[in-house]
Amino acid sequence: MSTELEPTLLAPQSMFLNKPRAHDVMAKHGLDGLIATFPQNVYYLSGYWDTQFDSRWPFLNYAVLPREEGRPATLVMRTVTLDRLSLFPTWMPNIIAVSDYSGRQKVGGTSDGGEPRAVEWRGWPRRPGATLSPLERTWAALADSHADNLAATSAWGLRRALVEAGLEGGRVGCDDPRVLGWLRQMGLDRIEIIDALNVFREIRMVKSATEVEIMRRSAIVNEEALEASVAAAHEGATWRELETVYHVEHVKRGGRGGHILTALGGLPNERVVRGEAFLFDALGEYEHYFGDLGRTAVVGQPSAELERRMKALQAGWRAGCEAIRPGLKRSALIATVIEAVRKSGFPEYFYVSPHSIGLEHTDSPVLVSPHTHGVETADYALEVNMVINIDMPYYELGWGNLHIEDTVLVTKDGYEPLTSERMELRVIPEGVR
Repeated sequence: MSTELEPTLLAPQSMFLNKPRAHDVMAKHGLDGLIATFPQNVYYLSGYWDTQFDSRWPFLNYAVLPREEGRPATLVMRTVTLDRLSLFPTWMPNIIAVSDYSGRQKVGGTSDGGEPRAVEWRGWPRRPGATLSPLERTWAALADSHADNLAATSAWGLRRALVEAGLEGGRVGCDDPRVLGWLRQMGLDRIEIIDALNVFREIRMVKSATEVEIMRRSAIVNEEALEASVAAAHEGATWRELETVYHVEHVKRGGRGGHILTALGGLPNERVVRGEAFLFDALGEYEHYFGDLGRTAVVGQPSAELERRMKALQAGWRAGCEAIRPGLKRSALIATVIEAVRKSGFPEYFYVSPHSIGLEHTDSPVLVSPHTHGVETADYALEVNMVINIDMPYYELGWGNLHIEDTVLVTKDGYEPLTSERMELRVIPEGVR
């Protein structure tokens, strides 16, 4: 059966990848290329999202990005998911499809032992004489186009990608350096693999135009879902009820809720209590990019102390946003916010966590050592087109919980809000259900 690719179904989408920044950061770290193994990094480099990424199966997909233009960027993926290129087309010019290891060696193997022979794959069965839809023709053509050049395993596909990009003797960054041992076993004795966990994060901190637009929508979807949860709150409500509203409303808008918290252990009294402030801290995904938001509510008349503290948090938020500019250090932003909150009548306040956001909740380099917590954020200077959250929670046992958090885009002159900045205390009338 003759098949042809449907070009409109496989048109590469706008790149998430900020390629000029990627090249600059690779040059800064002396890297000839990058290997992505983590789902968020494969997606970022290639634009392709596999079913593997949701189920967290490791080491089935790789993306290779050489620093030198003209060398082929490559996506290594499974034959059985080639169909997904019609949903997530890649800009990368080279695709290596991976079948299964047959246990047999290729005839005439190379001096390093040769690449194992891949099991034959020519796509899913096709009903004889049937008229295929445009999508089915595309799927069939994808299988046909890769059938005669399959890799036996993902690791062997990665090896081939590195050789084709001229990186077999290069200095290459990888988010999981364990692949170095496998590459050595496959004969790449000259390659140098550098831990690039934070290199990827450093690149991803500054968003491309495509990413910014996705994050605008992600922020809106997450906020609308959170507001629906706030609207459902009433005296006696359980957190499970409010959490369910958030997740359902997020899915209705095409996203996927991650978590919505009130305190890390749930509502202090297991239900919403009149007069006790409680917070909403919602993190959800839209097209795999996170939205993050914080709000505070109370049932019944708020106390004078609660109102004073909320106004102080708002003053801290305004002071922080007024300080935002390219070059401002994260540590300086923290100091500015805390000082403003305390001066505005909330001397007990002590913690604010500005964080970059994107494909991860904390989309910036982290400090990883025996002396850090593993997710502790390194200090950094703000740059144009960074998307950040100013995260301002406060927990006090026996009193209540407060939160303000919105998302902003750093611009050359300051900032642009991606969320509503409607951070006023939400007062829920007594008796409302």
